[in-house]
Amino acid sequence: MIQLLPERAMTYDVPFIEDIKPYAHQVVQLKLIEEVLTQGRQAVIWNQALTGAGKTLANYSYLTKQSNAYALGVYPVNELIKDQYHSLQQGLPLGTFDSIALWTSEVLRHDRLPKESIIDQMNRLSGRYTRSILINPDYLMLISQLRLGAGYALIGQRSSPFYRLGEYNLQIFDEFHLYNVSQVNLLVQWMGLMLAAFPNKAHAFVLASATPRPEIIQLLKRLDIEILFVQEEMKRWIGQEQPPECQERLYLEPLNLHLRTSQLHIWETAERIVEDWGEVETYLQQYPTAKGLIILDSIHEAQKLAYELRLKGFDVGEVHGLSDRDKSREELAKPITVATATVEVGVDFQQDIHKDFLLFESRNAGSFMQRIGRIARGSREKPEIPIKVWSYVHQYVAKQMKAQLGNEATRTELQQVVQSAYRKFQEFTPYYETVGGMNLIHNYYQLKSHHLEKEQSRVAHELRSVTEKLYQLGFKEQQKQYHEWRKQKILEPVISFRGQNAMESHLWTRESSELTSEESETFYPDLWFWDETNPGDPLKRYHYQFVLSRRVISFISKDEMSQRIQRYYSEPQREQKLAELKKESVLGYALVTGWREKRASLYWRLPQRAIRMTDQLIRLKKLRLESENELLNEQLHGLFQTLTQKTWIVYITKQSPNELVDTWSLPPFFRLHSARTARGAEWSIAFNNEAFQLWSILKQPKSEVF
Repeated sequence: MIQLLPERAMTYDVPFIEDIKPYAHQVVQLKLIEEVLTQGRQAVIWNQALTGAGKTLANYSYLTKQSNAYALGVYPVNELIKDQYHSLQQGLPLGTFDSIALWTSEVLRHDRLPKESIIDQMNRLSGRYTRSILINPDYLMLISQLRLGAGYALIGQRSSPFYRLGEYNLQIFDEFHLYNVSQVNLLVQWMGLMLAAFPNKAHAFVLASATPRPEIIQLLKRLDIEILFVQEEMKRWIGQEQPPECQERLYLEPLNLHLRTSQLHIWETAERIVEDWGEVETYLQQYPTAKGLIILDSIHEAQKLAYELRLKGFDVGEVHGLSDRDKSREELAKPITVATATVEVGVDFQQDIHKDFLLFESRNAGSFMQRIGRIARGSREKPEIPIKVWSYVHQYVAKQMKAQLGNEATRTELQQVVQSAYRKFQEFTPYYETVGGMNLIHNYYQLKSHHLEKEQSRVAHELRSVTEKLYQLGFKEQQKQYHEWRKQKILEPVISFRGQNAMESHLWTRESSELTSEESETFYPDLWFWDETNPGDPLKRYHYQFVLSRRVISFISKDEMSQRIQRYYSEPQREQKLAELKKESVLGYALVTGWREKRASLYWRLPQRAIRMTDQLIRLKKLRLESENELLNEQLHGLFQTLTQKTWIVYITKQSPNELVDTWSLPPFFRLHSARTARGAEWSIAFNNEAFQLWSILKQPKSEVF
């Protein structure tokens, strides 16, 4: 057992928000934001304060000082957006008429006025009294690419949300360590777009994360933008200004950390937790009112573990990609909550959802620190119920941590050891140079078309400059690559934030001229399925690999799925779900009747001439999903017989998935799939954006289309 000591920090008797006595990092960040914006500068402000140290108040504090300040908060997951919204509503004193808007698909759809377009709605929700907009990066990219309203709005109308967001002079990017290489690239490009479109407007870009990604700084330096580090400025502020101290405040409580090993590569953590559950029960016998949180990486494991714990008599809530979003707060408040990465960042387990013990698995250092940071956020020197944490990690990680930490450690010491204990994974840095500029080239043409009166408009010129600064390839060379990939219809995953072509597909009406063959033919990796094991809300959409390998299914038609929705749901849910079903492009539709005792293996059957298609980015026509499970294989054969024309954007290599993972240290959640040739050889295949990432580190030949 490792005793994690409480974390304390000095507060200061200086002005902040109302009567709050702030920490040094909060004062310094507010001071930096104020200097940047009042002096008309453009700068990045980087805050690496520990989880639980009050970064949210630091991020938005400037809104309470200046009535003409507006903040855009960008968050990777919607659960975090909702949590931040509640925190700001409770802790940020704004004017009587001021408001905070949430721009997520769920909230926008719910709050849209009759006959109001999404563009009109965004214009309405970004008015004078909307002091802050909390948004996910998916919408940020769609807005920057002028895609919202495609098919019915003129380009001038479609550009209005972009220029509205440009007026938000404080832009906050929180928990950005969760983004992959493509997403990091797109977020840096958003900042570049702001600089190009608003060169004379002051902007403060705040990066807030306790576990940052260093490559972001490398990219930002190429933009020639000023970068200010809060932790460095703190030392200068304390040393030079010698602010009056108030009192030392405890903000992270002590806890007992138990390291457990698990074979994470075979997804056995849920099974290990059940085996070790006696320790938790002993703890609960001593402290029967203690409430717990379990964080796993697999939805399947989360659901199965929740089921096992209910059999033991526990009241268990679930929060993950297949649980009911509307009931997430209720599920988090239950005595035990089993969750996935949905709650890994930002969710503040206080008040009605407080937790006293935590079990989690972690496949990388960032995940470890974020998950352990979900608990013990408070000011108690000795909590009445001792806080316990069981972490399930690789054996080599546990061994190194035990050797270096001893019996006691601070959070800072823990973070240093954790970061050194985990193996380093592939970061796909060649992606930036080989693929990174495509979205900016796309933005260049979109914004240039908006400035029709000038062939060489100022914005277009600035954007060319930004593109050449960020990437080593010249603008013309990147232009050429862009046009080649667009002609070959393989560009879409590169300019989509999630890289899977899913969200963009419902932005166009079926009659829209902008619904090109690329969007209508492309393979989408999700399935709509009707889950008979979940009678509360049976209609779900999720990645095919999880549904087919873990659940007992039978394929049904889209019409049958529509009929089930008609019979089961009442208005307004019925209309909403039918609309989603109509617009979302998926691989197919299925009825789920149970769980598989043994995971069904899946692989992609390659066409006869696969040898000619390796080591290239291609759009492939002939591809079939198969399984070693005989019944499932028959069902898949029937599905692919009835599919309309589909094509797949892929990268195929002759190495097996295991070989590639070992050789290139691919990260745990990189979507790499098994593929088999006509002769039975096992190769690897990656789809959509993962295809581009894999291509960037393996080979870079001229792309072809088959």
